[in-house]
Amino acid sequence: MDFSSPLLAVEDAQRELLRHFGPLPTEFVPLAAALGRTLATAVQADADMPPFANSAMDGYAVRAADLAQASRTNAVPLRIIERVAAGAMPTLTVESGTAIRIMTGAPLPAGADAVVPFEETSELHTPASAQTEHVQVYVAPVVGTNIRPAGEDMRTGDTVLEAGTVITPGIIGVLATVGAAQVAVYRRPRVAILATGDELVDVNQKPGPGQIRNSNGYANAAQVWAAGGEPIMLPIVRDNEAALLGAIDQGLAAVVDMFITSGGVSVGDFDVVKQVLEREGKLAFWRVRMRPGKPLAFGHLRGVPLIGLPGNPASAMVCFELFARPAIHTLQGRRSVFRPSVAATLASGAIQATDRRQFLRVVVRATANGLTADLTGGQGSGLVTSMARANGLLVVAEGTTTFEAGSVMPVLLLDAPE
Repeated sequence: MDFSSPLLAVEDAQRELLRHFGPLPTEFVPLAAALGRTLATAVQADADMPPFANSAMDGYAVRAADLAQASRTNAVPLRIIERVAAGAMPTLTVESGTAIRIMTGAPLPAGADAVVPFEETSELHTPASAQTEHVQVYVAPVVGTNIRPAGEDMRTGDTVLEAGTVITPGIIGVLATVGAAQVAVYRRPRVAILATGDELVDVNQKPGPGQIRNSNGYANAAQVWAAGGEPIMLPIVRDNEAALLGAIDQGLAAVVDMFITSGGVSVGDFDVVKQVLEREGKLAFWRVRMRPGKPLAFGHLRGVPLIGLPGNPASAMVCFELFARPAIHTLQGRRSVFRPSVAATLASGAIQATDRRQFLRVVVRATANGLTADLTGGQGSGLVTSMARANGLLVVAEGTTTFEAGSVMPVLLLDAPE
């Protein structure tokens, strides 16, 4: 590969990477275990919902025509002929001058065309336990008041959920409504996590001279979980090809769908990931026109996609968001794979554009005048705390522009604004 060629644009790198990924095979999971998964097939309603017209309030099922003149100063009396709870069926028909006491969700009785809530009747002042035979009504309802018609929410055969939908608590409610006890979803991607570097020790060890703890491995594994994948944490890989190939063998034995490495992709003497990709696999690209994260490798090793993230903590996490997360979402069959972009006002400071696209860690806040973005402080690629504080990545396009405070700029949201 000609390493003197220009750096790849961010969009070109994303496009090249994602064309190598597609949805994984599907499986069925119990509804209670489906949260966060992605629907593999569309879902249709198996019945009208609600299946029958029912009351939207606790009150009285009435004929609207009987109460055309009702008001607070002109109460209209109705005879109570039946009481119907949710789950029960009315047995009588509402005729002129009568009403049926009805609970929320109970089927609407024949003859009724409106429901008057208890608060608009004499029951507001008379305990239900009094079991009176008449009720005074103080309001004139129109036809359909407080009635939920049959099929208001969904009709038999309606497509209520599309394939590629991420299952949220609200989606769980829809699936339960249509009787989906088992749900067809895409399999979770199994992602091997490889942190490389002679300087690394595990989190339970005290670093010696020249050593640091392996923050990347754990942070990237957490990002995989958050993206819906299943991380497979492998031991720290030392800076030699034999160690990396041995770790790759471990990942293949665990039947992973993708490798994510951190470190070893720059131009140094010990950057083994790039070297192994060149010699043992296929290297698609390794430099992107962005900051942080210029040294980003992508290729295949023994037939499995490998994304080589930079070694600096902030760079590794930013590059994960832009490249690894969309790949994991693509494997899950999701329809939307990128972080949402919003417009936010730069709250303070000034930002100078460069020849590389910048992704600056910011705190996005919701104010009365819209969203604002504050830099988290230092933007060095080795500052792990900058990602801990950030809920967005402010995007500074390539160029020579200086953006002053008050500039409206695009931000990729990592989390909800404060």
